Amino acid sequence: MKKFILLIIILLAAFLRLWDLNNFPAGLNADEAAIGYNAYSLLQTGKDEYGIAFPLSFKSFGDYKPGLYFYFVMPFVAFFGLNEWAVRIPSALFGIGTVILMYFLTRQIFKNEWIAILSSLLLAISPWHLHFSRGGWETNVATFFMTLGVLLFIKSKEKISLLFFSLLSFLTSMYIYQSPRLIVPVLLLALFWLYKDDLTDNIKRNIKKPTYLLVILFILSIPLFGQFLSNQGTARFSGLSFFSDPGPISRVNELRGEHIDTKAYEVILLHNKITTYLPNLLGHYLDHFKPDFLFINGDPIIRNKVPETGQLYLYQSIFLILGLVGLVKKPIKDGKLILAWLLIAPIASATTFQTPHALRALSMVIPINMITAFGLWFVFDNITKFWKILLLTVLSFFILFEFTHYLESYYVHYPKRYPLAWEYGFSEMVTKLQKYEGKYQNIVITDRYDQPYILVLFYKKHDPRKYQPQAKLTERDKFNFGTVRSLDKYQFRSIDPTEVGRDPETLYVGTETEIPKSANILDKVDFPNGQPAFIFAASI
Repeated sequence: MKKFILLIIILLAAFLRLWDLNNFPAGLNADEAAIGYNAYSLLQTGKDEYGIAFPLSFKSFGDYKPGLYFYFVMPFVAFFGLNEWAVRIPSALFGIGTVILMYFLTRQIFKNEWIAILSSLLLAISPWHLHFSRGGWETNVATFFMTLGVLLFIKSKEKISLLFFSLLSFLTSMYIYQSPRLIVPVLLLALFWLYKDDLTDNIKRNIKKPTYLLVILFILSIPLFGQFLSNQGTARFSGLSFFSDPGPISRVNELRGEHIDTKAYEVILLHNKITTYLPNLLGHYLDHFKPDFLFINGDPIIRNKVPETGQLYLYQSIFLILGLVGLVKKPIKDGKLILAWLLIAPIASATTFQTPHALRALSMVIPINMITAFGLWFVFDNITKFWKILLLTVLSFFILFEFTHYLESYYVHYPKRYPLAWEYGFSEMVTKLQKYEGKYQNIVITDRYDQPYILVLFYKKHDPRKYQPQAKLTERDKFNFGTVRSLDKYQFRSIDPTEVGRDPETLYVGTETEIPKSANILDKVDFPNGQPAFIFAASI
């Protein structure tokens, strides 16, 4: 019976993550396009878009993305072609895999089949996990390997050889996404501390085991350390870190300036980088535990959220609290691990200026749903049969209602409310371009949308051999991102309405604010809400 229920949960998780994946999310964001096109370029030429052979990290927009997800995408691009399916399927499949891992990890920790089944069900329908399973998100795949790493680490108490595969899984997550590079070392410290006695005894009993596995791990880690020490490794962090924000330093100088002696010891002691940045860091960290983020409105970044939906369902708030209480009242051997993971997961996100951030703190979804499942079981285990039936009836109604509301928001309201989140319209725009581009010497495409050049490359399936010699990234902006301004006859820049129509050899593809109504409008692409996404204009 329990195995059948688990099978149904896995099938549900697969359906929710794979159905109509090429159309929802509606559009393709620039990061997904970069992953897809670079995978395509590797297949065609053995080099990325800049002509670098099989890199470990991809220059992309100057953010040097960890490269392993690009290589996961390659076989799907080879099979499906360069399209949305190819970019998103690896994330969806690893998302399904995480639901399966959730069952085994929870069973290992709680020694209870029903808690394990509940936790996998909660993750299967989780708005947080579903959202990042359906896009080409590296963080979702990294979360799979982090979860696998934790499971294998716990099981290594029984079989020490699994410790190698645990550490290998953690290392893999660090080659996929940036956040684990901060989270994993802290999580490993917690794991070694919590299980030091079991591991010490196991290692003593197996001291004669070959050490070549450790040598392999060390060798595999060398490129990662090389990235840490390079400019490439720090580029992304320096652009997003709140330490790069000059505001707090200005505040320090302002506060010191209000004293008579600005260089007095006590003034410097009270007003300095530590006393300014530390409260900010703590505030950014605590942002991830706010009810508004978790249960009401979710991530403030529209790409990371669904309208009127929190990262979790509202009903979970009650059982999350009860689960935490239950872990204290009825302590289990591995309970400290769950709490430690929950507290460690937001660390990487807290160091950035954008908080709370569901993308960088995605691994929170594992301990949160595990604790919620334990809270549900804790309640059911302590009430009579009548109350169990009543609670199950009421709870089923709320779960079904909130789940249905989430699906409606995702498939109906999300594309209409936030069409810019996934840069909807580029596919249609590039298709229409083929009709007009042969008639013009120059084509100017608006840069009002994020990184238009990579989306044009993606949807045109532009030959990487022809593009690589042209690839030239601009200087990085304040967020440490660059872009490409020209490609063949294309220019990617803002459009001055007064220039539209002056040159008969130029076609303009801009937004409603850039193309005057008096221009010669040739064509347009609309967002799902009916508003213009792109307007084609030229001289009369």
